[in-house]
Amino acid sequence: MELKEGFKKTEIGFIPVDWKTENLRENLLGIPKYGINASAVTFDSRLPTYLRITDITDEGRINPDSLASVNHRAANEYRLEEYDVVFARTGASVGKSYLYQKKDGEFVYAGFLIRVQTDHHKLYAPYLFQFSKSAQYWKWIREHSMRSGQPGVNGKQYSELQIPLPPSIKEQKVIANALSDADSYIESLEKLIAKKQLIKKGVMQELLTGKRRLDGCYHSWSKKTLGEISEIIMGQSPLSSFYNTFGNGLPLIQGNSDIINRKPIQRVFTTNVTKKGEPGDILISVRAPVGTVAKASFDCCLGRGICALRNAGDFLYYALEAKESHWSSLSKGSTFDSVTSLELKNFLIHYPNDEIERNLISQVIINIDEDIRGTEKALTKARQIKQGMMQQLLTGRIRLV
Repeated sequence: MELKEGFKKTEIGFIPVDWKTENLRENLLGIPKYGINASAVTFDSRLPTYLRITDITDEGRINPDSLASVNHRAANEYRLEEYDVVFARTGASVGKSYLYQKKDGEFVYAGFLIRVQTDHHKLYAPYLFQFSKSAQYWKWIREHSMRSGQPGVNGKQYSELQIPLPPSIKEQKVIANALSDADSYIESLEKLIAKKQLIKKGVMQELLTGKRRLDGCYHSWSKKTLGEISEIIMGQSPLSSFYNTFGNGLPLIQGNSDIINRKPIQRVFTTNVTKKGEPGDILISVRAPVGTVAKASFDCCLGRGICALRNAGDFLYYALEAKESHWSSLSKGSTFDSVTSLELKNFLIHYPNDEIERNLISQVIINIDEDIRGTEKALTKARQIKQGMMQQLLTGRIRLV
């Protein structure tokens, strides 16, 4: 890469001539410290919260779903202080980081985490936290985490992390605040999506059961089996000798591994098409976990872990989505949970007899889905913008002061 005027080449890439690179240890108040080795106890608001690797999301936020507490005589020695940064040191999560702020509550950090305390006259902790989300940082993690044969970065290695540093704390703060604002926007979109999904769930519970009727809908409902409503096509796996990854033949949909966000993906192909799925078919996994629902958008080969419902309509698609958890009571098998074709045919659905009502209900849910997809696109765009901001701001290509 050509050296731009006003930049210099360093071990970690090109940075402005008035920036510098330093090891993390040169900007700390002390050496990195490992967390407490103590057992977690049931969450108790009278005790400090126990911060473990699993409590930190990939985005560096606290996951509130499974918090625990710690009750140990040495716990006070491991309490986090404002703007402490912790890093995961082992396992698949190695490299994850979290910036502690008092508003999050009282935390004691666990043994698989390493805490660092920055010298705020040299390194602004939120700037370090934002750097730990950069592609540059994760490249360093990949290079260092496998040196011992298993994923892990110890305290000594973290202290040797090279950081690009602007010449003033003021500039570090401006950069960190700009990136933090982007994080806040991303988090707000994630919460909005979660809220819309809850609204969708509530609407489905009411409309798909007949608890709430739409205006002008007064016809009766019946309990019908899947066999009465649609044509059921059970999958059959082709011989593996006909598999390929070059796009020859049709995509093979074998089970849940080939479904993402309720859409089949094109991962493996086969020229030996045993059972064919078509665009518009409802796809259901018939092997563990049973009941996952998707909709085909292209011709495909149906493996034995999938069945297709043809000529089914949107109402049935959403009714099956709402009933995904019900399949666990039917699934059986010594190695893999599964359902049989007979059980599929006899599976009962609460079904409006009037096609107009079915279509009206479907359209309400379709509109919600489209709204959610729009917000998801905005979230994807916001994440891309954040990545671009990090590439520009953490290398000095764009200066804010």
